[in-house]
Amino acid sequence: MDANSLVCLGLGWWAASSVVHWASAALARSPRAQTAVHHHAADFTVVAPMNGAGDASTAYVMALAELSRAGAEVLICVVSEDDGAVVPTRAAWPDAPILIGSDDTFNPKMNNVRKGLEAASRPVVALCDAGVALDAGELGRIAAPLSHGVGLVLALKAGEAPGNFAAEMERAYIDSHQARFLFAADRIGIAVASGGVTALTRETLQRIGNWQGFNRWIADDYSVVRSVRELGLATRLGDVMPQLPLGRRDWSVVWRRQVRWARTRLRLPVWPLVLWEPAIGWAVSGVAGAAALAGLGAGPGIVLAGLLFHTVVWLCGEKWFMAGRGLSFGPRAALAALLREALAPVLMVSALSSRSIDWRGTDLGGRWRRRGDDATEKSV
Repeated sequence: MDANSLVCLGLGWWAASSVVHWASAALARSPRAQTAVHHHAADFTVVAPMNGAGDASTAYVMALAELSRAGAEVLICVVSEDDGAVVPTRAAWPDAPILIGSDDTFNPKMNNVRKGLEAASRPVVALCDAGVALDAGELGRIAAPLSHGVGLVLALKAGEAPGNFAAEMERAYIDSHQARFLFAADRIGIAVASGGVTALTRETLQRIGNWQGFNRWIADDYSVVRSVRELGLATRLGDVMPQLPLGRRDWSVVWRRQVRWARTRLRLPVWPLVLWEPAIGWAVSGVAGAAALAGLGAGPGIVLAGLLFHTVVWLCGEKWFMAGRGLSFGPRAALAALLREALAPVLMVSALSSRSIDWRGTDLGGRWRRRGDDATEKSV
């Protein structure tokens, strides 16, 4: 390949990546027109799985208690009476309805959640990630799009109140990266899945086989989306983003979580898109653009100015999206976003380096592979 072709490739790569960045921000930043709320607190069962004391912060437990006082059925799920979440939950809410017990499927989370989904008795069931604080009004707005044609609504969580830079990094992954791409994909009709709050009617839950509809693929959120869509119903992201207070985070925990999510997505049918993420990010596209400038004969000053221009434009796109969703994006958030982008190739290499998927001390990937092996043996 001659020098001119390399220059064209570099400029084209930079231009295409920039278009994707700004297009995703444009598609994702504006919430849809609000749908009339037609469910009240008493219509909901809130299934709240916990694992360990870290999931049972006083603020979160009191938010669940407030939902219960508003009329919702709240079902807190733990695996055993000795779980670290039990004592702080009962200290903050003595009458907390705690369901205890575990199943033996490949998915530890669903082993905990199954009893809550089976016990749910209200018309709408909301499965909530630990720590996501909701009030009755937000719950009603999340479920508002549910209809005869829309069978499932996923509400993406918004990381807020980071207590240190590691938490700011987690917020950069949750808010300005994952949410941007997921909202953009949802807006153009692509089925997307993510944690936060999963809301569906109890009728739909029963039609997908209750908990089994969450346990068909390695990721429960992807499983339920596929299960509902196979009924001929639409799924969509809600425009309410319930807050997840982050507090202080340990960097190793933040990094391991991102590696786990990347490895999980690589084992789903969306894996080609996952592989492309680092290639169209700020770092790789910036290097491509800088190489193209150097190939055109530009001096170091011009190349550095080009990289600065690329960085400013990239951050402006990210801030534009965040502002549209009512999320803050200050200097520390900008620094975290750039570090996230610079680490994207490293994250992908880490994700590809092993098939194990660590979920709180359990190899979810190994359990999934053994499930597949068992199914193959039974079919022989």
